[in-house]
Amino acid sequence: MTDVATLAGVSQKTVSRVVNDEPHVTEAVRARVLKAIDELGFRPNAAARSLKSQRSRRIGLITIGTNLYGPTAMLTGVEQACRTNGYSLAIVRTVAATASELQPAVDSLVGQDVEAIVFSEPVENQMDQLRLPQGVTVLTLGPPDVADRENTLAVGLDESGAAFAATDHLLALGHETVWHIAGPADWTSSSRRLAGWRAALQDAGVAEHAPVEGDWSPQSGYEAMRSLLGRPDLTAVFVANDQMAIGAMSAIQQHGLSVPGDVSIVGFDDMPISAYLPTPLTTIRQDFDEATRLAMHRLFRTLDGHPPAERHRMLPGQLITRATSAPPSAERRHLRPAD
Repeated sequence: MTDVATLAGVSQKTVSRVVNDEPHVTEAVRARVLKAIDELGFRPNAAARSLKSQRSRRIGLITIGTNLYGPTAMLTGVEQACRTNGYSLAIVRTVAATASELQPAVDSLVGQDVEAIVFSEPVENQMDQLRLPQGVTVLTLGPPDVADRENTLAVGLDESGAAFAATDHLLALGHETVWHIAGPADWTSSSRRLAGWRAALQDAGVAEHAPVEGDWSPQSGYEAMRSLLGRPDLTAVFVANDQMAIGAMSAIQQHGLSVPGDVSIVGFDDMPISAYLPTPLTTIRQDFDEATRLAMHRLFRTLDGHPPAERHRMLPGQLITRATSAPPSAERRHLRPAD
C-alpha cells in the first residue's frame, strides 16, 4: 500500500478509501490511485481494508480432501462459527497431510494475511516440520500432539478413551475378547482408537488378536469382517467407524449369522443413519458440534487478546448403546478355532 501511495502521490489513508470505495475522494485522485494499483499489480488484502484495527478478521483452514462424516462435520462448524463472529474463512484442501503438502497450504494462507490457521487434518500432520510465523495463532482440531508453540491451541475428542469405553462395554457383556477392524494405519484417528482398544484388552487381561485394517468405507468393513468370520469363536468386534461397521454387519448377515445374536458390533462416530439401521448400531458419539464450538470460541478469545489458561482441551466421547451389542450366545462363546 505504501508503494501505491507513493506512486499516486497520495496518503495511505487515501489509498485505503479508494480500495474500500469510500466517499470524500475526487474522481481525479481515485483514477490516479487505481492506475497505480494496476501498474504495481497491487492486490489489497483484508488488513489493508482495515487500517484502523490492523486486523484482517480472516481465518485460514487446512483440511484433507475427504467427505468422511467427522472431518465434514467439523468443517461445517468452523464455517458457521466464522460467519457468526464476523470472520471470513479461507479453505485450502490438501491431498495428503505430509509436510510437503501442508507447507504450501500454510504459505498460501499466510499470504492472505490470516490471523490464525486451523488444522483439521485427520492424519499425522507433522506440524513440527512446518514453518509457521510466530504472529499467526494455530488451532488444531485434535490432541495436542504438535509442536508446543506459545500461541497454539488444541481442542479435540478423546478418541483413545472412547475406544477403551467401546471395548470395555463388550467385555462387560461377557465376551472373552474383542476383535478390532481398524482404520488406515497412517491416520492418527486410527492409531488413537487402536490404542484405546488395546488398552482395554490389556486392562482386562484378555487375548489380543491382530487388528484387520480397513479404509473407513463400508466395503472395507465388509471385506475385513469376511476375513474374520472363519473363526468360530468370534463373538465381538469393535469397528473404528460406523461406515465400516455397516459393511461388517452386512458380511455377518450374508454369512448366515446374526447381529448381535452371533456377533456383537460397536462402531464409532454415531452417524445420523446409525440409529435407523434395521438393527440400530451401538456406537461412540463424538460431539463434533460442541468440540468445534468450543475450539472456535477459544480461538476468537485468543485473537481478541484473552487466551485461555488451559491451551489444550479434550472432550470425552459417549457410548450410545443400541441393538448391535449383547452378551455372547452360549453356543459361540465356547467354540474354538480348529488351529
